[in-house]
Amino acid sequence: MTTHTKLLMAALVLTGCGRMDAATEFRSALPTREQVEVGEPQQKGQALRADEAVQGLERDKTSELYQLTRTTTAFVNGNTVAILALIGRVTEHTPTSLTDDTAVWGPYTEALARNAWRLTVKKTGENTYAYVLAGKNKQAADSAFADVLTGTHTPVLDEAGEVTKGFGQGELVVDSDRLKNLGESESGEGALSVQYARPDSTSAVTVNAQFRLGQGNKSREADYRYRAVPGQGGEFDFKMQRDLYKPAGSSQLLEDITIKSRWQETGAGRSDVKLSGGDLAAEATLNECWNTGFNSAYLFFSLEAQPRYGVEATDCVFTPAVYSAL
Repeated sequence: MTTHTKLLMAALVLTGCGRMDAATEFRSALPTREQVEVGEPQQKGQALRADEAVQGLERDKTSELYQLTRTTTAFVNGNTVAILALIGRVTEHTPTSLTDDTAVWGPYTEALARNAWRLTVKKTGENTYAYVLAGKNKQAADSAFADVLTGTHTPVLDEAGEVTKGFGQGELVVDSDRLKNLGESESGEGALSVQYARPDSTSAVTVNAQFRLGQGNKSREADYRYRAVPGQGGEFDFKMQRDLYKPAGSSQLLEDITIKSRWQETGAGRSDVKLSGGDLAAEATLNECWNTGFNSAYLFFSLEAQPRYGVEATDCVFTPAVYSAL
């Protein structure tokens, strides 16, 4: 090999042939839907739609606790997935400004949209990033920009030391009040904080979330924990208030409930619930199992001496009961 050839090869190595450009690096350092989306019990890619009717706690009818799990995951996802999709559309464009440690996109707006957006991504450490998505009515001055999403992200690096899109860990906060003020959400209120981790394509995905609305006696809050291993089903813990205990002739008071739902890849699963307050004089437990068609197969309520129907050993894909630590 000649000296000229050696120098040419060295030059190619030093220039980093094929390496990620700066704009792509900043794009890849943002969370993706796969990292923050909470999964749900499904059979062959199908899940019960949120608008389908549930007949209540009855054998061979759609499981109420499956449906509650389903609609709760939809609430969490509805506050995060749409805004990440917006970030994806914004970052399809060339950054407005780009330096060694900061990329800015926008102000950006779509032709028929009412709002404009500005996304700022900063490299805050050797392998850490912070980002802010701000929005405003596109007719308003730039001083009207308000932060609707803030977050931090630590991506996984590949063997070449480059950012791997879709893998890593971080935290984001969605300000639903500001999204609602911008007309981007009809029912959104409060703030949702999400912590997520997706180290690789085969390890467990975890998503923890906390919803907070208001202060004092009128405050509302809910907590969620999700964990799933690809190809092995998942589990979802959540804490909320709901009128699950409905004795005849009583008021519609809300119980404090914690739920742990577990499901297999087939869609069959189980929910174990602790209830207190509301119409209850003391803490109670409720256990329901559903089959691959999401129909209730086993139901036991601790205030009753025997299971209302089903046999736990044969009608549940998980035994024994496991209650949430939330």
